[in-house]
Amino acid sequence: MRRPQAPPPLPPQVEDLFRRLPRSGAPEPGTGQWVQGRAGSRREGAQVLFHLQFRSDGTVSDVRFQAFGCPHTLATAAWVAERLPGRSSRALVPGSPLDWAATLAVPAPKLGRLLRIEDALRDATKNFVFDGMLPAGGAT
Repeated sequence: MRRPQAPPPLPPQVEDLFRRLPRSGAPEPGTGQWVQGRAGSRREGAQVLFHLQFRSDGTVSDVRFQAFGCPHTLATAAWVAERLPGRSSRALVPGSPLDWAATLAVPAPKLGRLLRIEDALRDATKNFVFDGMLPAGGAT
């Protein structure tokens, strides 16, 4: 009987991000208005939810994320979240999923999961109304 083969070890940067998960978790209640962007589903194997706060000039002041998926998905979501503060709502996505995969050595078969991270950020931009500084559809 063959034993199942152990998965390959995670790249050091992915392992570190996965262990720390910086900026993960929901925002604290009562900390102002947050714009949300979500994509994916648990059934698909990757689900991502970003919570973003914006300054009056439209730049990100704070970000939190919640995600379900493999270590590569969670580590990449954390890596992306760390790069969002200070970014404009009009140029929110830092690079592309291909860039992230190359930087973090994410295996090619998992690229679809990184696309969910990008989709969640694009969803957040749709939910942001710059001129009124309110999430589309009202406060969250």
